[in-house]
Amino acid sequence: ATLARAVLRPRPLASPRLEAPRAFSRAARNKKKKKSAPAAMVFDDATFDSVAKWTEKTQIKYVPHAKKGNTKSAERYEQYSQARTVGEALRLGSKAEDLLHDYQRKFIEVKRLKVEVFDSIEDQRQTHESFFSHFPPASAAALRARSDKTFKALTLAQALGVDLQDAQKLREGNETLEMTVGRLLADRTAQVVLEAVEKDGRRVTDCEVLSVLRLWMFKKNETRQNVLPEGQQWVHSDTFGLIRSRTGQYMVTNATREYPHVTQILNTWLHDRRPPQLDERFPCTSISLNSGYAAKRHRDGNNEGPSMIRGFGDYTGGQLAYWPDDDKSSAVENLVHEDRIPMDISKGLVLFDGNRGHEVDDFQGERFSVVWFSLGKYWKVEQEEREFLDHCGFSIPQGKDMGSISKLLPPPRGYTKCQSLGKMFGLKSAEKAKVWQWVDEPNQEEDRAAAKLLSSFNQEMETLQARGRRKGEATAAVAEPKVKRGPLDMVFGRESSRQANAGGDDQSEASPVTPASMADSRMTDAMSGEKRKRGRAQKDSADNEGRPQKRSACEVPELASVEETSSSAEEPSRVAAGPAARAAKANFEQHVASGQAASCFSALGFKPEFASFNFKPEQAMFMSSRSADFSVLAEALQAAAGHPHAAVPIANYFRFLLHHGIDLEKQLCDAFDLLASSMRVSDTVLRSAVKEAFGVVVAKGDDIANAALRGCRQQAAPTTSQPLSVAAVANVRASPSAQRVSELLVAVGSEHRDVTFLIRLLQGMQCVSRTTVLSALSHAFAITQPPCSKEGRAALPRIHYSPQGRQAALIAMHRAVTLAFGEAGGCSKRLVAALLRDCQAWQLSAECSPRCGTPILPMSIRKSDDVELVLAKLASHTAISMEPRHIGQVVQIHSKDKVVEIFGPDQRSLVGSLDKKQVEAVRSAVKADCVIEAVLEEGGTFIAVDCLVLNGEPLTRESLRNRKAAINKAVAPNDRLGVVHCEEVSMSDMTPETVRELLKEAKSQSWSGLALKSLTSEYEASAESTSSFSLVLSSSDAEGA
Repeated sequence: ATLARAVLRPRPLASPRLEAPRAFSRAARNKKKKKSAPAAMVFDDATFDSVAKWTEKTQIKYVPHAKKGNTKSAERYEQYSQARTVGEALRLGSKAEDLLHDYQRKFIEVKRLKVEVFDSIEDQRQTHESFFSHFPPASAAALRARSDKTFKALTLAQALGVDLQDAQKLREGNETLEMTVGRLLADRTAQVVLEAVEKDGRRVTDCEVLSVLRLWMFKKNETRQNVLPEGQQWVHSDTFGLIRSRTGQYMVTNATREYPHVTQILNTWLHDRRPPQLDERFPCTSISLNSGYAAKRHRDGNNEGPSMIRGFGDYTGGQLAYWPDDDKSSAVENLVHEDRIPMDISKGLVLFDGNRGHEVDDFQGERFSVVWFSLGKYWKVEQEEREFLDHCGFSIPQGKDMGSISKLLPPPRGYTKCQSLGKMFGLKSAEKAKVWQWVDEPNQEEDRAAAKLLSSFNQEMETLQARGRRKGEATAAVAEPKVKRGPLDMVFGRESSRQANAGGDDQSEASPVTPASMADSRMTDAMSGEKRKRGRAQKDSADNEGRPQKRSACEVPELASVEETSSSAEEPSRVAAGPAARAAKANFEQHVASGQAASCFSALGFKPEFASFNFKPEQAMFMSSRSADFSVLAEALQAAAGHPHAAVPIANYFRFLLHHGIDLEKQLCDAFDLLASSMRVSDTVLRSAVKEAFGVVVAKGDDIANAALRGCRQQAAPTTSQPLSVAAVANVRASPSAQRVSELLVAVGSEHRDVTFLIRLLQGMQCVSRTTVLSALSHAFAITQPPCSKEGRAALPRIHYSPQGRQAALIAMHRAVTLAFGEAGGCSKRLVAALLRDCQAWQLSAECSPRCGTPILPMSIRKSDDVELVLAKLASHTAISMEPRHIGQVVQIHSKDKVVEIFGPDQRSLVGSLDKKQVEAVRSAVKADCVIEAVLEEGGTFIAVDCLVLNGEPLTRESLRNRKAAINKAVAPNDRLGVVHCEEVSMSDMTPETVRELLKEAKSQSWSGLALKSLTSEYEASAESTSSFSLVLSSSDAEGA
């Protein structure tokens, strides 16, 4: 076929004068052919990063017929593209380089990488090495370089007791497993260094900071467009401390909350090197951590005041070039190169203003830079975040004055391109602006102490790697060889366990290092408890076996000290648990022996005849280990389904958690969110999960819960020993997938009832109403005093000396909890945290006050066409506001620092769906930081009807008269944002006939009706107003009109 095409191809006629000799033409053609040969493909870093995680078992899918033409490569592609795994592709004829090529060209789709189970880290390393051996030396070396750091982190993590499967579940956002493990190790290392520094009374050294930075796993940051070097799409950069969201709300980054010791070691290093010119610690709110890139010339646009920078690592070059007299009079690209001042930040701290032009020179080697800076308008941050950052080591000024450090940065004088008068007339030229740099002075004693500490890490690492190569060591019943002890043993409690197992020898070295002072602060409670506990949970359970256990402040005391409430509410008394409690324990043990432990929970008061005040904590004590189980919540829901007062069983469930919960705040939040939130998992995901778990195919329109119930009945009892927890269900509903939901269905147990409630909750079907859940939560805290860890006190029943006092407490708490939940935007975490601090009903409004950027749950207004009934309801109110009811959806406009966010009725942002001019018009009309409730009409016009927050002050508990006055201060009406017209009327002038005539006139104006509101009423967030009504024409009046 090739010969035929060559013969039949028409050849152009050549001019005799231009025709070259045959030999010359052949040589020219050969030369041309050599020049046109395609060059070898260069693979980018992202390709190597992804392929380095593969093994021969990695599941892949090829794009059919991706390579065209009659080439050997295309023929091979047709053969190996049928493969479903990497190993199968290699066996079908794919070259290792083909894998890199096809992945970079997007011919390969990699299915979700699952965490493979290996006998040891060494087996995992050998598996990857076997895969890398297929590649040419250069490519194999690039892949090995990317996997070495991961294997080092995994080896140390396994030795520390970090469960890789748990780390996979704990990772957030776009964190990979390796990233989560690396960040955990960096945080643990920082904690060890801080404890050693506090014990030795010395400073944190550069090498200790560098060891933490080398362990830290950076994310790919694509948002810092102003610093991206040419040709790069992202940089390795993370921010600790304070940031400002798109809505203008100040918040603490997740990295700061989850890995606090990394933040603290950086701030400790800075404060230990405070320059002598400063009278106080350097003021800052945030830290920018950068790795491996040279920022291009730029100005920081959202900084306040001076910044400090320091470089770490082994590198050459990488100087910070700074224009100290940049007054922003021209573009940053127009700054003259000769005017810049280069500084070697690896030698010491440098003070500069990030809002002035600066850049980083090219460098070679490993370079990290740490920048301490203050966020713009930091003085507006909430007190809660301010206290948290203070525990992290930040020093945030109370006002705009940043102290003596501001005097070291004089105002910029600007640069001029013309010749100065000094040069023209031979005068002395002006000196360049002074730049402050404090060169570090070496301290050999501190360096030796740090080197000794870090060498113990290296020795322990080598020991752990050697132990990891021996398979089955964890289960072998042989004496463990003596291992050199290091600081990690003391931090994670392994040292004390070795001493205990050794019979108590060498008691002088057995006591572990005392945790840092911040461990007892509120910051530890605010961190992710799971990430703090998972690392040593497995190890602690083995170490604590056979030793007397230390009871936490949240645990229930022993049976002999349990106190119960007397059945008489008028004369409350407490008696020690005696024969009744022992009988309850025996009854429970009998139920467990007979396999009826699940039904025993009915004795806790989850029956229709039991009222919440008859709930006796000692009856549930022996089920305290089940406090986190989903089956307990299902029992409560089953009891509520047949109860005339559904809040009673749910309140008893919350009381049960108060008495026996372990991680109490998280358990309460997870249970509350499952019951009260309308978040749902799509039916498509649920149908796929039921099919994967039970093999039952669910057609569209079929009841998914019933299908899952049929599958559960056909399924054998699960072999898993871990019961399904409420936290697991809450996590899956927040981030659902078919695989994760199927795992829940398999783990739900043999209780068929639990499967039904599980599906209903995942579908967002509220088994009980949100009003019922709020009522249950408020009743639980109204009659139960929460435990206090500081005082070492467990939960106690509250004392009410009369039924009237008890009823008044229930009503007050129910109203306070409902309003606080609505004003906090439906945030259960803020509400539960306030209740656990034992806040009274009158204190909740201050603890859960509304904020700009967080949508407030709207107040509902009762709609009625009965004029006489509405007038009778409002008879006790003297002053009434009458206003038209515009047709449209109720929205909230949040404005802070000229940043506008608009939330719809479902509390989701509408800015993306609105016209830009429309949003800009709203921004120009709003004159202050505020939260405005408005109606968005079909034509795109906003009508402001209420003001809920003004200049940071909540107005929800203010009268409607004051809120109407606040609208005029916050809004300057324009063609896109107006203010509702309202008229103050007296009830003495309101008659049914007058109101009906007004309603007819409102209909002629294309209004939906009239709103009658008491001018003394408050804004009842998330509740139905008791003093505001929406009147519409009745059908008979409408016909007359």
